[in-house]
Amino acid sequence: MWNRRWIFVAGLMACGFLAIQVASPLSAHQKENASTDKSDKEKEKAKEKELDIRYAKGYLKLMEATLEKYQETNRRLPNTIRPSVMQAIQENVREAHERVQLAENDDSNDAAIYVSGAESDLRSAQESLTKAEGANLQFNGTVSPSEIERLKADLELAKIKVERARHLASESPLSNVRFELEQLREDVQELRMFVALLRDRN
Repeated sequence: MWNRRWIFVAGLMACGFLAIQVASPLSAHQKENASTDKSDKEKEKAKEKELDIRYAKGYLKLMEATLEKYQETNRRLPNTIRPSVMQAIQENVREAHERVQLAENDDSNDAAIYVSGAESDLRSAQESLTKAEGANLQFNGTVSPSEIERLKADLELAKIKVERARHLASESPLSNVRFELEQLREDVQELRMFVALLRDRN
């Protein structure tokens, strides 16, 4: 009876020893694979960051060249490009600078970019309303009441957009996608209105 028990115990010990011998190389192999996967992911992330920075700098270069082109046009023929258009291009250059800084910053995310863009729109909306109200102070009726109301509504919307953009940092990635799609829809709708106005004038 005791012999059988000792044989059984010895068998268990042998099986355990064998399992340890087999498991050790497998564990080391799994760790090696995990380390390789982590290294590949880090390389992919580094490549992605490099491309993001290069693209942001490329876009900045394009915006700076565009601004220089129109400034040169105005130097040759003053006031050919309206101040409002020049202001919009200058704002695009400033925003492009911010995008480069955000791309280079390891702590940045999409929400930070959205906040930057929303704050840019807010400044533009505020400046447009201030100029319109200033024009009416100098010459009453220069800007119609309906346009003043539209500019006020645009300013209020810009304020809400900044608030929403700041809140995106605590929301899901899907919320970021929805926010960006909303911005694209608004841009498309504005382009449609401009095209309709141009067609009507022609």
